[in-house]
Amino acid sequence: MAIHVEVELPGGGQVHAGDLDMHLNRGGALVGCTFRYDTAYLRRPGAYALCPELPLTPGNIPSGSDRPLFGVFADCQPDQWGRTLLFNAERRAARAEGRRFLTLTELDFLLGVQDETRLGALRFSLDDGRTFLGPARSEVPDLVDLPSLTEAADAVAQHRETDRDVRLLVAAGTSMGGARPKATVKDEAGDLWMAKLPESNDRWDVQAWEYLTLRLASDAGIEVPVARLHRIGPGRSILLTRRFDRRPVARDEPDGPAGGRRIGFISADSLTQKAFFEVIDYRTLAETLADHSGRPATDGHDLFRRVAFTLLVRNVDDHMKNHGFLRRADGWSLSPLFDVNPNPFAVAESTPLVPGGSRIDRDVRELLATSDSYGLRPDDARGVLAEVAAATAGWTRVAREMGLPSEEIALMAEAFENPNRDEAAA
Repeated sequence: MAIHVEVELPGGGQVHAGDLDMHLNRGGALVGCTFRYDTAYLRRPGAYALCPELPLTPGNIPSGSDRPLFGVFADCQPDQWGRTLLFNAERRAARAEGRRFLTLTELDFLLGVQDETRLGALRFSLDDGRTFLGPARSEVPDLVDLPSLTEAADAVAQHRETDRDVRLLVAAGTSMGGARPKATVKDEAGDLWMAKLPESNDRWDVQAWEYLTLRLASDAGIEVPVARLHRIGPGRSILLTRRFDRRPVARDEPDGPAGGRRIGFISADSLTQKAFFEVIDYRTLAETLADHSGRPATDGHDLFRRVAFTLLVRNVDDHMKNHGFLRRADGWSLSPLFDVNPNPFAVAESTPLVPGGSRIDRDVRELLATSDSYGLRPDDARGVLAEVAAATAGWTRVAREMGLPSEEIALMAEAFENPNRDEAAA
């Protein structure tokens, strides 16, 4: 079955990019795929390779054995949270229709995401672009639906969800990655926002601390999405960030697409063509980015700044899916920062700084020693580190301004006052 793939180009205009075939074995497991660019797309000014695995060449392009699905398509599939919702939706539909539960495949996950909320610039069709998958099951929720979304997410986590809970959460989008509950909602102007929802077993107000960290990142000269914090009770918040893979429709476009113009997106996982079993380090990411960026010097410097920030706030939710790149007319460039969470417990395996480096005890001195991979001279790298250290030093003041509990501030000192801050001061 050929999937008709359309893409919205940076200069505007949605075009047929090519056709995707996904190859499943008898058990429904994905064993590979093939993509073929449309001939007219290859000749089109402004056409670009959808991801590094798909160079602009004619003919069938097969996937590799260690990456059965091309990265740009994997990036707009649901991750753990979204897959849980789609499984629940299928189970309930089968029960209501009196039929057997269907085993969902990678093809179902790719096509099951609601088209309006899908991450990135791709759209999929099985009828040559007349209709796009997945169809809307209901309207994307509004900001006023946030309390209901939170209650529904709590119900799913506690395995007591109703049909209404699942319908509401599926309508709110399943394309965003990660295991934590999240939803896409619309504001009054129709723009899309991602809402990160609390979990009932959170040990601290995770969303409030991520909001604080985004504020510090902005002070440190790092591009962040527009963000709001919505408090819903003691120790519970919802973090709202405007979707950076959408560009608001201009006022002179009365018939513009719902939710805004789509912007191409791939993860660092896709940029580096990371195999499932492979560990990619930051030095390798920096050197790979230089080959694909439309502004390699700027992106290299920005990536160094982000890695320094990650070390100083002890962000351990740090892997190749949590770095993204947006498609611009001249190439791929770093997206605004996302999924950055301080953690007082340095036990998670994170991205190493160099090949074979530690994934837990990451040392900022090792980052400085590799500054040339980011296009920085040693003196300039130390200057960037000093700026990031200064911007993050006032974290307790920001936490108090936000009214965060003193016990949480004391706990988070383990994250912000970590050994790398002492090394940066030295």
